[in-house]
Amino acid sequence: TVSYMRQASSKFSPDNRWGNFWSIGGGWLINKESWFNVSWVDELKLKAAYGENGNDGIDSYLYLNYFNIVNSNDQVSLTPSSLGNPDITWEKNGKFNVGVDFSLLNGRITGTVEYYCNKTSDMLSWYPLPPSYGYSGYYANVGNMKNTGIEFDLHGDIIRTKDFTWNAYVNFTSNHNE
Repeated sequence: TVSYMRQASSKFSPDNRWGNFWSIGGGWLINKESWFNVSWVDELKLKAAYGENGNDGIDSYLYLNYFNIVNSNDQVSLTPSSLGNPDITWEKNGKFNVGVDFSLLNGRITGTVEYYCNKTSDMLSWYPLPPSYGYSGYYANVGNMKNTGIEFDLHGDIIRTKDFTWNAYVNFTSNHNE
């Protein structure tokens, strides 16, 4: 599968409004190959995918400067309210995974083993400023984050009859975050 998406968000300045995001993925049903003759394996699928998406989860118009109109000794005065950042743009999330799905013994045992790597770049974050600056801070694309790990899911029917099924489920996940 392949997909492509172009999105726009009014939360960013016109110069940074558009984001391009795509994904690609595929699977191979090894058990459907003519050379694969293992009677107790119902399904054996190798799968892999990579995709990107964007995040615009901030308030609108944070790329503009805002001021308060206040009374100062019976005079109209402007005071800083919000410092805009015209350079903010989409936070980008890239996700990669590769794994194996399996089903054994007429579906009595099923499971998945999967490795993943998720990377967030250009994270949208509040960047604080010293009070003497006149503003408390502004939003900026700062920082990256990376999550990697392995997931293992196993389902098994301990007892399976016409009138009764007793199954067990085991899940193991190991995650590393930077």
